[in-house]
Amino acid sequence: MNTNEKDAWYHCGHCGSLFQSDHSFNEDRVCEICQRKPGIGLWPVVNSVDPVASAKVATFRKTGDTLKKVARTPSRHSRRFRKILRFTVIWITILLVAVVSRYYIAKNTVKPRVLSVAHLNRSLTEEDREIILNQVFPECDRVIRGFLSAKTVDERSSLIARSIDYKAVMAMHEKDYPYPDFDVNALQVTAKEWIHSGEEWMVLSKWKDAEGKIEFDAFFRKESDGWKLDWAHFSRYSETSWKLFLAGEGKLDEAEFRLLARQQKDAIAESQKDLRMIIVLAAPEWGNPLQANDESPMISVNLASDEGEKLKAAFELREKNLAATGGKLASMDPEGFVRVRVKLTRDEFEGEYRLIINELKACHWMDMDFSNF
Repeated sequence: MNTNEKDAWYHCGHCGSLFQSDHSFNEDRVCEICQRKPGIGLWPVVNSVDPVASAKVATFRKTGDTLKKVARTPSRHSRRFRKILRFTVIWITILLVAVVSRYYIAKNTVKPRVLSVAHLNRSLTEEDREIILNQVFPECDRVIRGFLSAKTVDERSSLIARSIDYKAVMAMHEKDYPYPDFDVNALQVTAKEWIHSGEEWMVLSKWKDAEGKIEFDAFFRKESDGWKLDWAHFSRYSETSWKLFLAGEGKLDEAEFRLLARQQKDAIAESQKDLRMIIVLAAPEWGNPLQANDESPMISVNLASDEGEKLKAAFELREKNLAATGGKLASMDPEGFVRVRVKLTRDEFEGEYRLIINELKACHWMDMDFSNF
């Protein structure tokens, strides 16, 4: 038998060719076409006695190495790599989802509005106006306490609205009508609200001391350098003493006053109620809003006149316990009285002393108009 005869056919797993070779186990056998060892195209297990592709069927010589170590194959490395790759892809996907979700949430979230006095208008909700009121009121609180604690006219004048107009007047008025002593630090605000006239928005507030003996209301108006106290309203300022004016004394026979007015209820007034209104004027007492002092003689007002229309509307509001400034806070005035800012003349006619209304400027104590009041 010729031992050199190539009596077996082999298939090369690399190039796919068929070639002849000896029929025996030969580690050095190579493909005649591609010159590589024929096989199934897989890497053999490293250190295996037999050239097999799976560590499950491989046998190893005893070299001191662990089976796990010597049997580690490229395919096992490949599986580990795939696990790491999957883990990495999953984490990258989670991070991308988190970033994209955060972006869309931030984009679609409605940002809270930043409200300020500049946003005030009648279309705002009461809740929004309340937010703005709570923002500005600490400054109003500081102003009222600073005003009542101040020792000089200069200090007080820096805290009032229209200080140029009122500084000199304030000095003379407060000399004759000083504020009573009480603990300013113990002042408590009992109510507050927005009041508007045209484009101007003001803060109306009510206050009382710790003992409840002093009560008053105060308006604050916005000026270029902050919120200021409306001094004329706060002090119930009149151009001259009401008591002296009633007595026929003093230098002025015509003056403007901040007073309280009530309707006279008697048979004469009842008989004229469709044509005329009979009123009596009295002076308010600072710090004691339920007190009305020094009532005037009766004054007859034509209901068809401008004064009569204003008074009629003001008394109708008073019956609802509301003020003419248009707010919702209840009136602080004595029962049946309304506030008036009025220009009066005193004279004597046929031996009888009388008061004449020259002009009813308003049915409140502010120096502005509120809905024709």
